[in-house]
Amino acid sequence: MVIVPSLGTLKKYGLTEEDWKAILDRQNGVCAICKKEPKKGRLCVEHEHIKGWKYLPDEERKKYVRGLCCFMCNTQYLGRCLTIEKAKNVVKYLEEYEERKWKASIATGEETKSA
Repeated sequence: MVIVPSLGTLKKYGLTEEDWKAILDRQNGVCAICKKEPKKGRLCVEHEHIKGWKYLPDEERKKYVRGLCCFMCNTQYLGRCLTIEKAKNVVKYLEEYEERKWKASIATGEETKSA
């Protein structure tokens, strides 16, 4: 079961409890990234990091909320100033590695491709 954040936390992001629950419903009750329900029941409000965030009125802050993420996905993936361009580069990098690994396995007769 996912726990609704405190009213103070919701206010920090310009959200009402209903807004937060709508985001959770849109994500089917799981983290937007790993698609798992958090073990401790808490999801982070993930938002675009923009200049002047703390000076924005609540209704403006709400516009920059992207979704809800577990602590691991929020801090390890999205909390590192990840952009769409960087994310695409990560995917390309991993795909190129898998391709090289697969070609090397064929060359050596080890045709085992990881999933």
